[in-house]
Amino acid sequence: MRSLWQLIYRFHVLLVFIGLEVLAVALLIRNNNYQRAVFIDSSNQLVGTLYERRTEISEYLKLQSINEKLARENALLKSEAPESFLKLTDNLSLVDDTLYLQRYAYMPARVINNSVNRVNNYITIDKGLQNGINKEMGVVSKGNVVGIVKDISDHFASVMPLINVNFTLGVKLSQSEAFGRVIWNGDDPTIAQVIEVPRYANPLRGDTVVTSGYSSYFPEGMMVGTIENYSIPEGENFYEIEIRLSTPFHELSYVDVVHHLLQDEQLKLETESQYETE
Repeated sequence: MRSLWQLIYRFHVLLVFIGLEVLAVALLIRNNNYQRAVFIDSSNQLVGTLYERRTEISEYLKLQSINEKLARENALLKSEAPESFLKLTDNLSLVDDTLYLQRYAYMPARVINNSVNRVNNYITIDKGLQNGINKEMGVVSKGNVVGIVKDISDHFASVMPLINVNFTLGVKLSQSEAFGRVIWNGDDPTIAQVIEVPRYANPLRGDTVVTSGYSSYFPEGMMVGTIENYSIPEGENFYEIEIRLSTPFHELSYVDVVHHLLQDEQLKLETESQYETE
C-alpha cells in the first residue's frame, strides 16, 4: 500500500492534469451539441470496429466446424443426386423415386496427411472402419477423382491417389466416348497420362476425361482431367494422351468417400462369370 501511495505522489501532477483534461472534455461534449455529435459518432465507429474484429476472429475460429458441416451437406447432396441412383425402368417419362435404386452414397472426410512429391504418394483421412469405410472405396473431391482406399484402421484410412505410379483407372474421352486407362508417370503432380486409347478416337485438346463407370469405385462421369497433348507413337495403334488433372492434390482439405452400395453384388456376378468362362 505504501508503494502505491509513493507512486501516486510521484506522478500526482500528471494525474491531476489528466483528470482536469478529462473533465474539460466531458464538459465540452456535454454543453456543445456539435462536439457531442462528433464524440458519439466517433465512439460508435470505434465500437463498431471492435465488434467487427471480434466477429471476424470468432468466425475464423469456427471455420473448421463450418467446413466440416459443409462437407457433410455436400456429401448428402451427392448421395441424393440422380447419378447416385440406378434407374430400374425407362418406360416412364415422369421420374418417381420408386423407380430408382440408390447405387452410391458419399461420406465426408478430412485430409490429415498428404504427399505430392513422391512416386508412391499417399493421403491419410480421418475416417476408418468405425465410420463405415472399407478398402477399395473410391475417394473424390468436388466431383473430381482423388484415389482409392487401400489400407484402413478403426479411425483412419490410407488412400492411394491418382498421383501414385501404381494407380490405374478406366476412363473415357467425353467427346468421342472412347475408352482408355489413366496412369501417372511419377513426374508432375498436375499431369497424368491416358493410354490404350484407340486410333479412331480423334482426341481434342481441351476435351475432358471422365470415369467410364465400368469400375466399382466411381460413378460414371467423374472428372479426371483435361486433354493437353496427344500423339501416336510410330508403329502403334493407340494414342498416348497427356492430361491436366482436375484435382488440386497440393491443397486437398476435405474429400468424399464413395460407397458403392451394389458393389458386392456386382463383384460377385463378375467373379462367377469369370469362373464359368475359365
